[in-house]
Amino acid sequence: MVNGAGLAMATMDIIELNGGSPANFLDVGGSATEQQVIEAFKIITSDPSVKCLLVNIFGGIMKCDVIAAGIVNACKELTLEIPLVVRLEGTNV
Repeated sequence: MVNGAGLAMATMDIIELNGGSPANFLDVGGSATEQQVIEAFKIITSDPSVKCLLVNIFGGIMKCDVIAAGIVNACKELTLEIPLVVRLEGTNV
């Protein structure tokens, strides 16, 4: 899960360069809400080919605290049975 198509492409390239294979990507954009982050987690984890969930956010317009709250609430609501890696950088880290 990323914010921005450029960051999505770069993140997928890094994964591939290190021997991984992205199952998909989800761009939350610059104005996601906590509920939208929760829904994003639901969409991503519904795919059985997903082995790990990587959240890579560079918050300029998007506020990292909103993403963080959404991640915490998603983990409370869902039974996350795969590894979760989170990188937040930018506004309200």
